[in-house]
Amino acid sequence: MSACANLNPDFLKTVITGDETLVYGYDPVIKSRSAHWKHAGWPQPKKARQVGKNVFLAQDVLSMLASGPLHDQNLLLVTDDLSQHLLDVGRVVSVAGASHTPVLLVTQHSLLHTAHPAHHTQGSLLTAILLFQHDPTAFLLPLADNRHWNPSYLVLFCLDPNLNTTIVLSQPVVQRSRFILLLQPAANASRPRILAYTSRPTDVHHSVKKTTLGVWSPGKFHSREALFPPHLHDFGGQVFRVPMICYDEPFIYYDRKNMAGDCIGANAEAIEIIGNKLNFRTKFVQMDEVVWGVKRNGTWVGMFHELMYKDKDLVINTQYITPDSMSDFDSTYPYWESGFGIVLEVPQPLAQWRNILYPFSPVTWGFVFVTTVVISIPLAFILRRFRHTSDPTGIALKVAAVLLGQTMDDRKVRMQWTRVWLISWWLVVEILAVVYTGNLMAVLTIPAYPNRIQTLQELAKSHYIPSMADYGGMVPEALKSSENPTLATLGDKLFLDTAHNNADPYGFLINKVLAGTHALICGYEYLIFTLHEKSVTRTTYVISDKLYKGYLAWYLRRNTPYTTIISDHLTRLVETGIFTKMIEIHKGNLVDKGNQVRGDGVLNLGQLQGAFFLLALGLVASSFALMLEHLVWPGVAWP
Repeated sequence: MSACANLNPDFLKTVITGDETLVYGYDPVIKSRSAHWKHAGWPQPKKARQVGKNVFLAQDVLSMLASGPLHDQNLLLVTDDLSQHLLDVGRVVSVAGASHTPVLLVTQHSLLHTAHPAHHTQGSLLTAILLFQHDPTAFLLPLADNRHWNPSYLVLFCLDPNLNTTIVLSQPVVQRSRFILLLQPAANASRPRILAYTSRPTDVHHSVKKTTLGVWSPGKFHSREALFPPHLHDFGGQVFRVPMICYDEPFIYYDRKNMAGDCIGANAEAIEIIGNKLNFRTKFVQMDEVVWGVKRNGTWVGMFHELMYKDKDLVINTQYITPDSMSDFDSTYPYWESGFGIVLEVPQPLAQWRNILYPFSPVTWGFVFVTTVVISIPLAFILRRFRHTSDPTGIALKVAAVLLGQTMDDRKVRMQWTRVWLISWWLVVEILAVVYTGNLMAVLTIPAYPNRIQTLQELAKSHYIPSMADYGGMVPEALKSSENPTLATLGDKLFLDTAHNNADPYGFLINKVLAGTHALICGYEYLIFTLHEKSVTRTTYVISDKLYKGYLAWYLRRNTPYTTIISDHLTRLVETGIFTKMIEIHKGNLVDKGNQVRGDGVLNLGQLQGAFFLLALGLVASSFALMLEHLVWPGVAWP
């Protein structure tokens, strides 16, 4: 190591040492130096020549691995008590250092009883090499309790040619790794040689078959791909048990056209496509209780309970990615962005008699009035001042009447400057008339409504009571424990419907929404389906803000070796647009367009009452003016 450090200044930077790391070097070929102390419980050592040949070859293979196909990996070298004495581990470190390969040397005892960072025990850039002379079952069983132990690449290097390594391969903690290589000296061979194996699953619950890859040679195993052939590309027709709730439109729902009541949906189709590709089948297990999955008092309930405690294999119902679920389970890559939508009753339309005023805002009406006064009265005053008219009031009224579509005789206004004045006014009036007419048509055909609640802050300040069906979701607890004042307020006001009916889970709450007292919170996609199913899309609306926007994923048991494989296939369905197309198809199947309420296109009296109200107002005003004239100027004959 000193020589390597002198030749390469960066050599020591590639060596990571752990607690209880022992490095012992010797020449195993020399019989006298092969002698060593042994524990009283250890078996009688074999003759030096027998052990020496196999160990010497294993030493070479390990060095070739570190400098060859694994040179770009971070290596974790774990030894048992005997292998660390038999092998010259320092030589492996020297070879790895020459190729700039970081190596972490630990003993089995250290790995079990010393805390290691997660990146030292898991990840796609880590290759763990377990060296053992004796059966490592006593080490692997407690290692299974370490949830962070999950290297993507695992090399089992057995130095005993007679050890039954099939049992070792079958250990659940071994099967966590996606790629597995077993190296073992050949038993009763005429000359020393190392055999390479991998494992093939015979079912999804860690029953495996030991498969031979051949005799070790540098030429045959020259790359990482050659060392670790895919062993999970074919599940041999095995059955995945999937807990399911068929009230999850459009992802999973009951087939209404099939009397057998099978569950269909976009997620059911996706897992079927992936199963056909990987040669496995799914068995959907209906949940006895409709509980989605949440952690209560440290224990998972619902579908996650089935996954963790009842030996189910996969959850494909809509489940959001949360810190708790990510900590206790494996998940696929996100396949859909969603959130919780909030639906409210459409507020009652504004008074219809005011339809004639709705095309313009109050500010616009005020501006039109002021402009009319500024144009008409000064013009009449100037004309009267220069004695160009004897009836300024009539001139002012005629100028203002242009707004109502009345014509004006320009012969009464003969001066050129006044005509320029009026032309600019007429252009403005033409624009105002077109805009008003267009907006009036829209107002008469589409009712005007007051401003709607669109944000969570507005909802929290309103009189509406947030409500949900109690399906064991994460929202109620998240709202109540939120540090956000708006969300905490919603959590304090939240009403949970615990007496819901699975056949009509949201009927009661929809009625509360239509009564104008409650706001319904539900998964966005299912919420849209419910509104269409209840034919209330014209009387309710979904606010713009979503609650807890996030991503959906499928979940598997913690440290499942085929998580990435299923995730990759699901991602391909998403990236190619196939999954989105399936969602659209199932949404179309669920929404009965014939049930939606549509207008008949005929204007009723209520929509036009503003015009008649204006007429009535005018008649009343004229009658009042008539009485006033007869009272003030009795007997006067008006021209």
